[in-house]
Amino acid sequence: MSKINPGSNRNEDNDVSNASPGMWDVNIPEPKRLEKNKLECPVCDKIYNSKEDYISHALAQHQVQAETVMEEKKAMTGTENLMELGSVQFEKGFHFYTELGQYTGITATSLSEFQEKINTVPSQSVTFHFQRQDYQKWLRDTFGDEELATRIDDLKELVDSSESSAEDLRKSISDAVKDRISELGKAQTA
Repeated sequence: MSKINPGSNRNEDNDVSNASPGMWDVNIPEPKRLEKNKLECPVCDKIYNSKEDYISHALAQHQVQAETVMEEKKAMTGTENLMELGSVQFEKGFHFYTELGQYTGITATSLSEFQEKINTVPSQSVTFHFQRQDYQKWLRDTFGDEELATRIDDLKELVDSSESSAEDLRKSISDAVKDRISELGKAQTA
């Protein structure tokens, strides 16, 4: 994983030129470049309009945990590593938006919370995140649940149908998550 040093002004990619000397040893993950002036945090997938905004976010949210989160993501390969029925910190939760920059104020930090909240968020939020494949990314990257991510990915056919609505999509996602929670609960008790 490449990193940037927010305290260094020797790298032309850094916008921070007046950082304090104590920051020289702080490393944060390099953001993904989406389009001109758009950066995505590789840890929580939030989008930023400038490197400076991203660095502020990463320092506040990820400087201590970035390496461990990325290592955990790589290590999640089998069901023994899945943490679907647990919860994550708020920062790693699924934050529902209706469009870029329009946060609904609703966040899910576990699969059961996600299943509950997908039923209450505005329909615009349901389709916005589905079209961007945000649900699938969150399930894979945060919970290591490739199976559920694939099930939700398979709902593309439903969306492509001219007869389906955002409410059909909402119900299908909710049902898929509910079924997966049930499966995982049974697997834990077996």
